[in-house]
Amino acid sequence: MVAAQVVVAWALWAFAAFMVYLFLSGLPWGAGYSPTSRRQLEAAAELLQLKEDDTVYDLGSGFGRALIFFAKERHVHAIGAEIDPLRKAVAVWSARRHGVSALVTVLRKNLMDVDLRGSTKVFFFLSPLLMRRLQEKVGREMPPGALVVSVEHRFPDWEPAESRGDVHLYVVPAPKAQTRPFA
Repeated sequence: MVAAQVVVAWALWAFAAFMVYLFLSGLPWGAGYSPTSRRQLEAAAELLQLKEDDTVYDLGSGFGRALIFFAKERHVHAIGAEIDPLRKAVAVWSARRHGVSALVTVLRKNLMDVDLRGSTKVFFFLSPLLMRRLQEKVGREMPPGALVVSVEHRFPDWEPAESRGDVHLYVVPAPKAQTRPFA
């Protein structure tokens, strides 16, 4: 009887620890776990105008749900950035299980360290705390006219070009001209 109680206690502890990890472990990096719905992914794919052989980046890709959706449904190359090694491993395994590992790449990297200079389509569902820094990064690194979709949270200084519910499309503006004072 005591052995069964010990097993149950350990199982409950392990479950509680996993739940804490699942939902709160990403907070130090700027985003906890909040799954993206199919409706949000479909809206994002449409707003990003994804077509076969495009490349889309998913910053903070978590368990890879968006990567796999974009690869399976739109036949695009999907590159994810995920700092958490367990989430990255699950995303790689899931891509293989869904038969899209040739189209999906997951980098174990902080999303702020991903080089976006060659990207024209970016997706993310992150914490509102990251939106200002991400807006600055996108504006600095991505070419004018590039498309960026954010789920739920908005950039503080840019107006969405279009929104579908809580899915917001931004078009990267041209950099502002630097004015120099006369000498």
